[in-house]
Amino acid sequence: MRAILTILVCCGVLATIPQPLTASDKPAEANDFRIVKGGRNVAEARLADPTQRYRHFVLGSTYEAGSLFTRLKDGRTMKLSLPRSFVFEDRLPRLADLDGDGRDEIVLVRSHADLGAALVVVGVVRDKLEIIAETPPTGRRHTWINPAGIADFDGDGRLDIAYVQMPHVLGLLRLWTLREGQLVEIASLPDTSNHKIGSRDIGLSAVADFDGDGIADLAIPTLDRQSLRFVTFKGGARELRRVRLSSPAVTDFRVEIEAGGPVVIVGLGAGRTQAVRY
Repeated sequence: MRAILTILVCCGVLATIPQPLTASDKPAEANDFRIVKGGRNVAEARLADPTQRYRHFVLGSTYEAGSLFTRLKDGRTMKLSLPRSFVFEDRLPRLADLDGDGRDEIVLVRSHADLGAALVVVGVVRDKLEIIAETPPTGRRHTWINPAGIADFDGDGRLDIAYVQMPHVLGLLRLWTLREGQLVEIASLPDTSNHKIGSRDIGLSAVADFDGDGIADLAIPTLDRQSLRFVTFKGGARELRRVRLSSPAVTDFRVEIEAGGPVVIVGLGAGRTQAVRY
C-alpha cells in the first residue's frame, strides 16, 4: 500500500540565523506555533515572529506568524520572513515530498492583507528558502483556508494536498497537486468543514485507506460538523459514506488501526470523542 502522510491534522526575504532551533527559541506568547520534525532534508520547521498586522485571529490567538524557521539535516538554519502585507495564517508547517525528488517541501497557509488566503509550498532553492508554488488566493481579506490532508489521493503515485476553503461559511473541499512547478487543482467537493471558528485545533480530518482499495481516502466533517463524510478522489471526488455524529466535531481527529481497518477518533470537545468506522 502506498505511504500516506496524515495531517493531525509573492515571496519572502531570506535571512540566516546562527543558532540551531530549540524549543526555547519559540516566543512565549506564541505557544501554539508547533515544531515539526522531519526525516529527509528538513530536520525541523516552525513558524515564528508573532504579529498583529493582519488581525483576523480565526485560530484563537491574537497573532499570526510573520516568518518560518527551518533547520536542515546538515545543520544549516534558515528563516523566511514575509513582507508586511502577508502573514502565515497557520500554526503547523507540513513536510512532504511533493515533487518526488527525495527532499521535503513545506506546506503552509499564507494570507494577504487584501487578497485573502492561499496555499504555498516552500522549498530550499540554491541554499535559501523560497516559495516555489502557490494556489490562487481566496480573493478577499479575512477569508481563510485550512489544509485537511496530504497523501496520494488519486492513485498516481504522487502526493496531493487537500484543503477546505472558508470552512466556516463556504466549506469547499479542494484538491491540488504539484505539476511542473505549479499547483494544479484536480478535484473539489462542497459541504465540508475542518475547523470551528476561534479554535486552536486545525486537525478536524483524517487520512487513511478506508475502503481498502490501496488509495488514500479522507474523512472530513460536513459544513455543520454534525456528520462525518468518507471521501475518495479516485476517478473524481465523491462521498463513500456519511455517518451522523453524536454532537458536532470540535477538536482534532486521529486514526487508530484495528483488526477491521482504520477507525477515526473524532474530537467532540470537553475531552469527549466518538469512534467512527467506515
